[in-house]
Amino acid sequence: MVPFNIQIDHGDDKITLTIIPKKDYYIIVYFGSILGAIRKMGLDWILLQQDEIDPGMLEYFDHRLNSEAAQVSLGIHEINLIAGEIENHLVNQ
Repeated sequence: MVPFNIQIDHGDDKITLTIIPKKDYYIIVYFGSILGAIRKMGLDWILLQQDEIDPGMLEYFDHRLNSEAAQVSLGIHEINLIAGEIENHLVNQ
């Protein structure tokens, strides 16, 4: 599968994330760095631990290194928004 971009609401802004599909999970990239990864388990989406992610050549996101980037965390709300956008993308392929 090919990486694709999604947009989600974050506070008063919309942020763009790049989704990199892997074998059985999706890496979430923001400003060229990994925010995390999620996997579908039954009907639920779960956040993976760092040791479960193959980062390839990417670093993990640190908002302190990029003043233009919003501080983004992957809580349940964000995971649900991202999962919904991934599912919409897969349906519309």
